[in-house]
Amino acid sequence: MKKFENKDYEKIRNVQGLKLSPEGGRALFSVQRYDIAKDAYLTDLHVCELDGGRIYRLTTGGREGGGFWLDENRVLFPAARGGEAPVDETILYCIDVRGGEAFEYLRVPIAGAQCSPLPDGRFLVRAETDANAPGEGEQDGWMYFDEYPFMDNGAGYVNRKRRSLFVYDPESGDLKRLTPPLMQTYAPYFSEDVVLTGDGFCFVGWEYDRCAAGHAAIYRHVWATGENIKLCSDRCYVYSLFEREGRIWYAAWAIEPGPYLAETRLRSVSLAGGDLRTEAEPEFETGTVRSREGETLFIRADRARMRLGRFTAGAAFEDIDTGELNPTCAIPRGGDIVLTGWYPDRLAELYYYKDGAIEQLTDFNGPLYESCGLSSCEALSARAGEGEVSGWVMKPAGFAPGGKYPAILDIHGGPHGYVNTLFNPEHQRWCAEGYFVFFCNPQGSTSFGRGHLDVCGDLGGRDYRELMAFTGAVLEKYPEIDAKRLGVTGQSYGGIMTNWIIGHTDRFAAAVPRMSASNWISMHATSSENWYGDLVLGAGPLEDLELVWRQSALKYAGAVKTPTLFIQHELDRACPLEQAEQMFVALLERGVPTRLLVNKRCFHGGRRVSQLLHDVDAMLAWFGRYLGGEGA
Repeated sequence: MKKFENKDYEKIRNVQGLKLSPEGGRALFSVQRYDIAKDAYLTDLHVCELDGGRIYRLTTGGREGGGFWLDENRVLFPAARGGEAPVDETILYCIDVRGGEAFEYLRVPIAGAQCSPLPDGRFLVRAETDANAPGEGEQDGWMYFDEYPFMDNGAGYVNRKRRSLFVYDPESGDLKRLTPPLMQTYAPYFSEDVVLTGDGFCFVGWEYDRCAAGHAAIYRHVWATGENIKLCSDRCYVYSLFEREGRIWYAAWAIEPGPYLAETRLRSVSLAGGDLRTEAEPEFETGTVRSREGETLFIRADRARMRLGRFTAGAAFEDIDTGELNPTCAIPRGGDIVLTGWYPDRLAELYYYKDGAIEQLTDFNGPLYESCGLSSCEALSARAGEGEVSGWVMKPAGFAPGGKYPAILDIHGGPHGYVNTLFNPEHQRWCAEGYFVFFCNPQGSTSFGRGHLDVCGDLGGRDYRELMAFTGAVLEKYPEIDAKRLGVTGQSYGGIMTNWIIGHTDRFAAAVPRMSASNWISMHATSSENWYGDLVLGAGPLEDLELVWRQSALKYAGAVKTPTLFIQHELDRACPLEQAEQMFVALLERGVPTRLLVNKRCFHGGRRVSQLLHDVDAMLAWFGRYLGGEGA
């Protein structure tokens, strides 16, 4: 089989956005693909007839994500057909899944709106609004800032801008605002952003005029009075919002000082409010949540595995056996379950679970697997001081026992995140060019329980030691790896740790920190997420300057000898460009081989297809030069 090349990215299909029709007969989902010629990520809507398994493509424009069911036969989706999106309205198109062309259905009189239907024929609308006084918002020649965050990743300058809620009546054309000007509303990561109740709905928000600082509250909006009643407040990200037994439940990703920063807790509050309680502090993370009669389905991440579970009587947790399938979204259909998910070394597809058996409904990525020789993940665990770190190793394409190969350590983002065996095209590209690839979940990674979370005040301590211990275990198990030809890379926290590693060891012959940070003192004033950095570090620079500087990679830049390519994004608000510039200049002044690659007009994580593929080529060229891989 041929090796996986850049052009093979066009064979990748990302299945996402699963929604069932009101009567449960059909599944709507979107499929995203890479288009190299158009330098874009294109998305179209697809439908699966669940009784019979017929699957067909519903749209072809390439920009039709965000669709939703209007009724059992019709789908609405926002689009800008025939030109650019209007600056003051949102156009929704309608298409009948039984056949016919899409047609303009309605226009909502506010730009960039996200809409969902209400039972009475109206639409709930979410859209950005601007609470700046006239002449004080962003102007051609100036702008004022008076709150934090005043800029945000992917959104540019956001001073006094809010995601507001409205209700839109198509018959009258009336768009009525439901939230006050300074209330920011949030979309939970893994569930619908509102829970309909008998007299209104519940949502997540926070009203502020100086600093958001990681706070959230659960509100209940009452249709009859127009009130927004605060039921409870919390320092958290809300992962899921759902109703169970007359209470509003939510999965709270904790944002608070101490060792349990990033712990996921299940909490609930009654519709009357004032009785917030913690229902569970499970040793896993919760994802999507859906209710069905008598129980609540949920996705959980446990030791980097995605599992399907349910709440039963007494709030007990019970797993539903899906074998090696890692579910990403699960929606009940009577006693059955429609779900998206992935198997190790594979991408997500659509599945159907019935009577303990799983049926695969789609195979969009089959042509990729059939045409390319791909590498697989091999599990490996290593003792590291007082704990254990687990991860995986991928062999290079054409691996032959007894040979000698270079290798790349890839570090995940976070630190409160994790890596798993989901198909990773970058890893496949590196393996295709003759590299071993290895990665793990060191201290600070989520989904491994409370004890594995704590890195606060010791960034670059136990996490660094576990990364080095895992590297040693990889070298011991795979003697084919040339210990003198090791590379290290990572994005975000992975880039931060790459900067830290090269200042503490010469074990690696080349490094590529991506979207990284190096100086926590300047990060406090320049990053849109300084509150998170302060919590991880254990203090801010005005509280304990020495503690903050001690955990900054720049402090140790004088010891760096490793040839380093920095890849940073011009408009990154989480890890600003100046963070890589500081390390780059420090290495440049000391004669260390170094380059700085800046992706123009990109935010943290966001790249055009051409930039993504150029990054891959630039990394392979850098590693090839210093590790002697096939990309030299």
